[in-house]
Amino acid sequence: MAKINMYKEFGSGFHYIHSQKKSENFFENNDNYHLYFSGRVALYNLLKFGIKKYNWTKVGFPSYYCHEVVNFFTDLDIEILYYDYNPEANNKIVWEDDPQSVIVNVLYFGQIKADVTHLHNTTIIDDLTHDLGAFNTSTADYSFASLRKQLPLGIGGMCKYKDGENIDTDPEYTALAEKTYLKVVSAMFLKEEYLLNNLENNDLYRRYYLEAEDTFKEPLTDSLMPAQAELTLSTFPVEEMLEKTGDNIDLGAGLIKKSSNFEIIPSNFCLLLLFKNSDIRNQLRQFLIENKIFPAVLWPNQRNSKDQDLESRVLNIHMDFRYSGQEIEYIANKINSFFDNV
Repeated sequence: MAKINMYKEFGSGFHYIHSQKKSENFFENNDNYHLYFSGRVALYNLLKFGIKKYNWTKVGFPSYYCHEVVNFFTDLDIEILYYDYNPEANNKIVWEDDPQSVIVNVLYFGQIKADVTHLHNTTIIDDLTHDLGAFNTSTADYSFASLRKQLPLGIGGMCKYKDGENIDTDPEYTALAEKTYLKVVSAMFLKEEYLLNNLENNDLYRRYYLEAEDTFKEPLTDSLMPAQAELTLSTFPVEEMLEKTGDNIDLGAGLIKKSSNFEIIPSNFCLLLLFKNSDIRNQLRQFLIENKIFPAVLWPNQRNSKDQDLESRVLNIHMDFRYSGQEIEYIANKINSFFDNV
């Protein structure tokens, strides 16, 4: 493999990326799109709107989900339920089809979601966090997403409402949302300095990231997107970023040697490895971390045994647009080298 000038670490949160190559903005000229501080705030305000306008009385989340996010909605006047769904099993869901009910249907890893075609009365909300491009093709009644998983914004959520709806329940801007955004941006700047070898260690940017992350659960982050964040978002060539991410994932998937230990799941979000057992997954995860490649597990702290089993066997490798082809090759070769010695 060629010697290359490379980042000192891979994965985890985005560093600061200044865009001067704006294409037609993904979010412009569409009154149906509302921008919020985070994805959970976007869904919170959609539920608040539906409770007021349509008398929604219960909302269902898939059992395989980020449960910390669900905790954000507990003060709303709506019953929160879980329906049994696991993206590996891809099982048919059981749900009482009620016109005053809503379910959140996750597009897992940009590829897999529950079949809800048998539900004719329930309002369907797509969670498109793992594939922002799917906003253009979703046929759900509503859709929302966290923006910070695929875009270098640090915060951000979006909700797409129906044509002609008068949204009179949106929040104001809050000081905590603004402060948290500034802390995240500071972390992103510091990470950029670290990657450029202008900082000796990553302690400060990691502390800022963790402190900001801890704030996302606070009720006072119920806010519209801070103005500076919205301005930054308007400079991003979103479609180009998403396309480059997809190309990188395809490249990485093609470079990784086939193995009886795992399968590669097609994804628009990350390189997704599904292992036969958790021991090999954990060994690879530790090996990658030791080599400054930081994978993710979506999501920790599942609640039933089937979901916990999947959580223990899945690994998400970041191969998004920020990386060059040579860097994707480096990551893939590290994975191959691990299995060459297993």
